[in-house]
Amino acid sequence: MKSKWYLGETKDYDKFKYLDVNREIMDSNVKKLEKDILKNGLQVPIVVNEDYEIIDGQHRFIALRRNKMVVVYIINRAAKDENIATIQESRKWTALDFCNYRAKKGDLSCMRALEVADDWFRESQKKMSKLRTIELLMDGVSSSGLLSRLKKGTYAINEDCANVVYDAIQVMADLEMGTTPYGQKIIRPLKSLYHDFQGLDMDVIFHMTDKNFIKAYSNENDQLDYMRHIYGKSKKDLNK
Repeated sequence: MKSKWYLGETKDYDKFKYLDVNREIMDSNVKKLEKDILKNGLQVPIVVNEDYEIIDGQHRFIALRRNKMVVVYIINRAAKDENIATIQESRKWTALDFCNYRAKKGDLSCMRALEVADDWFRESQKKMSKLRTIELLMDGVSSSGLLSRLKKGTYAINEDCANVVYDAIQVMADLEMGTTPYGQKIIRPLKSLYHDFQGLDMDVIFHMTDKNFIKAYSNENDQLDYMRHIYGKSKKDLNK
């Protein structure tokens, strides 16, 4: 019976390949690992499938190749690309990692979410993080369960809601506040308000923010109650 595992070592770097569905290479992670490897040696071999596609350890591989060091590797004949997230050692996958993975596998919702995330990241001069956009775009009132949906492939988006909330953020960004409008303390309540009031009125958002130095609460429910109160008051004041 053919063994599931094979341990080898080589300096033939060309035999190894990257998987398109793997995470983007982060040079900061390579440098961190490179420093550790040069000091302590390679502690964990890289894991590849039978085609020498790297399942776990692409950053370690780059660090080893840069320094012309021997690559110690394990061939896992049962390894599949859908198991990458659970196998990898150096850093746990974030929601953004899973969204990128799903997009590369052809998930239309994730593909569109990443397009919008890139646009808003540029427009906001990097204030609107890509992860926050992916969360905002998720269909539903709550932002909870994002990672689980991306893992399971059940992530869906609501662009109408996200666009209105993003417009509200832009209005608030031009006014003085006690916290950034690009953070989850503001974005999550705005998303809930959109559903509570069947939309958001930008005149009300302006009035609400102009009349209040928007506070930031440590408790998410307190933040939502506060935002719901001042939005409702401004709506009443404007007879909207």
